[in-house]
Amino acid sequence: MDPDVDELAAQARADPTGPELARLWQAVYGLEHWWLLPTGDLTDPRPMLGVAGGQRYLLAFTSERHVATFASARDGADAAPGTAAMTITPADLTGLADTLARSGVAGVLFDQGVHDLVAPIAGLPGMWARFGSAT
Repeated sequence: MDPDVDELAAQARADPTGPELARLWQAVYGLEHWWLLPTGDLTDPRPMLGVAGGQRYLLAFTSERHVATFASARDGADAAPGTAAMTITPADLTGLADTLARSGVAGVLFDQGVHDLVAPIAGLPGMWARFGSAT
């Protein structure tokens, strides 16, 4: 069974300098895909960006539960059930790092409001080499 991202994130928060942070990134990069919330229209959906500290971040989620929770909090209690989400593999998103950087995206913010784990755009290829390609 794969390590639980939520459990590893809690451990990494308790000891951010310990080995759990590396195990957390291995778990995140070991996922089959990441979830993104679409914006725009049906003919040209774009992944949702957020702003933190004056910088733009691509919002990505490590589970369908996390993306649904974020979407429902964003849309309000009266939102229709079900969440439209896009998925992308860690390798494919890593391959978009240069394009995202050129468009002013500073990083990927995972599980906003839950884990708030940040991967800098410039660091995605190195993180993939360290954590993703070995999984």
